[in-house]
Amino acid sequence: MSVASAMKLVRNFDFLQTYSRSMFTFAMIFLVTASNALAAEPVLEWRFDGESQPGAWQGKFGAPASGPRQPRYPGFSTNNRGATFVGHEGWILVKDHERGGFTNVRYGAGETFAFEAWIKVKSISKGQMVYLMGKGRHGKLGENLGENNQNYAVRLQGTDGGASLGFLFASEDPKTKARDWHRWWSTPELALAGWHHLAVDFTFGKADSLHAYIDGKPVEGVWDMGGATTLPPVQDVDDLVIGTGQSRSSGVSFQGWMDNVVLYREPFSPEEMAERYVFIPPPPAVTRDMIPSGKVLVQISEEGVPEANSWPEEPQVTETYQEDVFGIFELPQKYISTGVRADRANPLHLRASAIVKLPAGKHRLLLRGRGAARLEIDGNLILETPMRPTDTGGHGLLSSQDKYLDLGPDFRFVPPGNRETWGEFESDGNEHFVILETLVGGLAGKNKLRSEPGETVVAVSLEGRESWSLLSPGDRQVKYTDEGWASYEAERRQWLAQVNAKARANCLANKSDYWNHRHSFAADWLASIEQVKVPELAEGYPANNAIDHFIAARIATVAKESSQVEAGGVDYFKDVRPILEKHCYDCHQGGKAQGGLRIDNHESMLTGGESEEPAIVPGKVDESILLERVSTEDDGMVMPPKGDRLSDQEIAILKNWIEGGAVWPQFDVASFTPTPLSEDLDFLRRVTLDTVGVTPTEEEIAEFQNDSPETRRANAIDRLLADPRWADHWTGYWLDVLAENPNIINPTLNNTGPFRWWIYESLLDNKPADLFATELIRMEGSERFGGPAGFATASQNDLPMAAKGIIVSSAFLGVQMKCARCHDAPSHVSMQEDLLQVAALLKQKTIKLPETSSVPAGRLEHTGRKPLIQVTLEPGVEIQPAWPFERYCDEAVADELAEHPDNPRDRLAALITAPQNERFAQVMVNRLWQRMMGRGLVESVSDWEMSDPSHPELLRWLGHQLVASGYDLKAVSRIILNSHAYQRATDTTLAETSPLFISPAPRRLTAEQIVDSVFHATGTPFDLEEVSLDVDSVRVTKTSITLGKPRRSWMLASTSNERDRPSLSLPRITAVANVLETFGWRGARQDPLSIRETDPNILQPAIYANGVMSIWLTRLSDRHGMTELALEDQPVEQLVDRIFLRLLTRLPSAEEKQRYVSFLSEGYSDRVIPESERVSPEHGPHEPVRYVSWSNHLDGAANVLASQKEAAARRGDPPTNALNEEWRLRMEDVVWAVLNAPEWIYTP
Repeated sequence: MSVASAMKLVRNFDFLQTYSRSMFTFAMIFLVTASNALAAEPVLEWRFDGESQPGAWQGKFGAPASGPRQPRYPGFSTNNRGATFVGHEGWILVKDHERGGFTNVRYGAGETFAFEAWIKVKSISKGQMVYLMGKGRHGKLGENLGENNQNYAVRLQGTDGGASLGFLFASEDPKTKARDWHRWWSTPELALAGWHHLAVDFTFGKADSLHAYIDGKPVEGVWDMGGATTLPPVQDVDDLVIGTGQSRSSGVSFQGWMDNVVLYREPFSPEEMAERYVFIPPPPAVTRDMIPSGKVLVQISEEGVPEANSWPEEPQVTETYQEDVFGIFELPQKYISTGVRADRANPLHLRASAIVKLPAGKHRLLLRGRGAARLEIDGNLILETPMRPTDTGGHGLLSSQDKYLDLGPDFRFVPPGNRETWGEFESDGNEHFVILETLVGGLAGKNKLRSEPGETVVAVSLEGRESWSLLSPGDRQVKYTDEGWASYEAERRQWLAQVNAKARANCLANKSDYWNHRHSFAADWLASIEQVKVPELAEGYPANNAIDHFIAARIATVAKESSQVEAGGVDYFKDVRPILEKHCYDCHQGGKAQGGLRIDNHESMLTGGESEEPAIVPGKVDESILLERVSTEDDGMVMPPKGDRLSDQEIAILKNWIEGGAVWPQFDVASFTPTPLSEDLDFLRRVTLDTVGVTPTEEEIAEFQNDSPETRRANAIDRLLADPRWADHWTGYWLDVLAENPNIINPTLNNTGPFRWWIYESLLDNKPADLFATELIRMEGSERFGGPAGFATASQNDLPMAAKGIIVSSAFLGVQMKCARCHDAPSHVSMQEDLLQVAALLKQKTIKLPETSSVPAGRLEHTGRKPLIQVTLEPGVEIQPAWPFERYCDEAVADELAEHPDNPRDRLAALITAPQNERFAQVMVNRLWQRMMGRGLVESVSDWEMSDPSHPELLRWLGHQLVASGYDLKAVSRIILNSHAYQRATDTTLAETSPLFISPAPRRLTAEQIVDSVFHATGTPFDLEEVSLDVDSVRVTKTSITLGKPRRSWMLASTSNERDRPSLSLPRITAVANVLETFGWRGARQDPLSIRETDPNILQPAIYANGVMSIWLTRLSDRHGMTELALEDQPVEQLVDRIFLRLLTRLPSAEEKQRYVSFLSEGYSDRVIPESERVSPEHGPHEPVRYVSWSNHLDGAANVLASQKEAAARRGDPPTNALNEEWRLRMEDVVWAVLNAPEWIYTP
């Protein structure tokens, strides 16, 4: 039969019409019959060269990809192609000749099965067994012949650093028909990098006939199941499949590339196999002439690295930078799009190379790294560490830390999660070519380990010396001690921050055309509309800028109205509004008030709701429907419909109020006279806290006071707005608003990724507000390591994008949709459909409403009354992506403004941030105003339906200023901070700031401001644990993350110790978190929050004044800033002044000064102990600090160690030996007393 005849025959089979359903239809080519096959002539072959191939793709078509090519593989052309196999998503299926196939692919007793292929592995886990090719064992997915009918199969099994080649078949006893499995695995492994040639041949019925080859070399192996056998194999009509196995699951499916897959009926010869694999190694990736003089060349390779725990064959360098020494603890971040953090390849290959001159002699070398590492010198492998270990499930032993490397008196012990080795190297005194390689990241099964280098170093101890230093190719010397490494790390972190900032700027510059167009478009729109006119300054009012004009005009107007109100009668704010809030606001407040009647709005009360009957008629009780409805005995008419009715006394108050004319002033104001400007130092403390989140230092105070009085405030504002600590202060706020809620271990309900780093870097770069919102909504970048993709995560949530829609709408539009989650919002205009339309935009496809997100119909049954909530969507309904806020912006705007109009997220971002959508700019400036002024122009900053703007023209003007500045939030902040309204002296008699902003009331500081400031002002080290329960980094990224070593309060998070296991405690973090939580901070943020609860409570003074953190702040240790102050040579009077300046940003009053000078004078002259007389603390043995991590937390000894660490945290640092104890205790009492002044809780 000719090939053409065979093709024609195949086309006549009906099965082919449904069989070939992939992107390409393959004809099954009959190459040679089994009965008259010539030696080594293929039975079937797959060349993947664009021509028709046997079988048909099922699922996802295997896209063409580069195969083995010249010059590395001389046996192939320069454009040779292979096929991509994407695991369980796609495979090739070939039918048996009795089921439509046209050639016999069965093998019986006495017949030789021979298979060869070129493969390149993308990913395989340790222990995972994947199919390259198999016939039979397909169950219902094949011919339904069960799963013990494996005719034959060639497989791979993942190992620690590679994969074993395997052969599998099921035998059948001709007499008993009993079947048995026979499995063979090669002992040598193939590396997972690059292309490899594999071959297997086996003559069924000959037990010892199996031959296998990897890259042209014969390999031995073992039969680990069933043993070698002479029994014939199972032969049946089941399918032959390439790329997956019996279940079609990811666990049995090959991920990678194949080429030249061939079946034969003749065995291979070793000589033939040796010729088949020819590989020419690539040139060195790094050579001596590439190395910069005196520097370490670092090469990062993210391509050409297999997803496996094995060394890559030919990693492709994708990024380079330089270091001074062989010490790496963190890589520059990878950024994409407009500058958001992205994930690097995991694993990636890192190479650090340098030309190092060592003196002649035999020196000790130390190699450390988190991932596998190896050190080569002059082409010789000198040291090597193994692959990373994986999670023990918590059953590791603390006693394993008893074995450690100690190579000197000041030797730095290896940190948790790093491997190390050392050896000797003899130098001839000349230059040496040093190459350090390490794998960053790795796999545990199918999952990824954290991609971090840990402490990857090469250190050297020269002959005759005990000390160690980081290997250096230049003049820089870094002692490899604890102190030396800490100093080096701090310096390099600053350098990395600069590198990262430049990378973000470059990314944004690549998108500058679009964003320049956006801001030009906004400027043109602003010029086309009627401008908000700044009013003339009302007579008698002070002003620094336009804000004060708006404020003064409003005050003057309200003052005039107030003077017209008759004295006496019922006070609306004191007597009436509390009644209405208690009984009526739940249903009659905001944009979706029941019956259209807003009881929180004077005009609505006078005009009435849908009934058009006024709720109140001033002076006419009988015509006031409000009084009638609250007084009736009719259960069907009484208001409120549920809950307690109004008391007789409350009804009488309302009646008297209406009779008296229902006087309803706009604002509850006792005085219309603004306070004067604050004192200079009060202003400096306030503005420093409001911009950078901590109190000013002595140096900042001196700089401020040395400025000209006319410009010192404006100059201070400019300095502070340029301070990078602005980002530290505002990050905590946006974490609340956007509900960032990472869990450092085992994510649960509504946990997100840690997108805090994106927030921080956005604020650090002063990213325009429209870009900030756009990046969040796009949700690109890294999900687990700091990108806005972490915002997309909402674990254990049946409608995660609905949760994100609630956050986005409240954060950027002031629209509260929380109550539309399961039904239409009862007191807001938003329908459930509105929320789901936003959710569908964020999900970028249709959303189906689950039953779990809908109120069951049975709950809405009622008798006699209409239910307070309505459900207008049935479970199962599908909602398309749509823009539900036409009231703010026409949806057609997105066609012109979105960078990618076809992308639903991009459309949503464009519509929210479009200049035509004035709501966005106004919401953003209102957030600034509320934080700086103590009250929003719209009081409910995240829910504008609950309150109207107190200064609508000012709000609109500020919104326009934001647009005009290119959405620069700092530009608007500068205007606010320079206003007289902001700089006025605080009126300490006020409980809250007036909505007219006549005078500021004392503002309670946020928890972060308090905690950060007391550490900052006292000079107490913010020395807490790493925010992680996986400090040795053995768990996979989906179950454990690290938030790093914190330096400010915003960097903390919930310690996630719901199990209440002592071994999982972080006592130093807990000590600080306890204080933060009592002042309103949330370690877990399942819901967004714009304004925290800051009311005083009894726990605040108790834990702040007497907790563990208080001990740290007041104990004068050698690391404490107040110790340094006390040791300075200065009069005691000056010391007291400086204590007050440092801690309270003011000088003491005469009474305070007299009291504290008197208290500290006793023993002051003898307070410093001469160095020769100081008693040095006893140092324990030189041994590493034991640690507890998830890997060993179930060990009983871990609880004991954790308790010891908790006790050490409570003790704090030992007191300094430089101060006389009696006087030191006096000084500590003074520090404690000043730290407990009310000024630490309120802004001045």
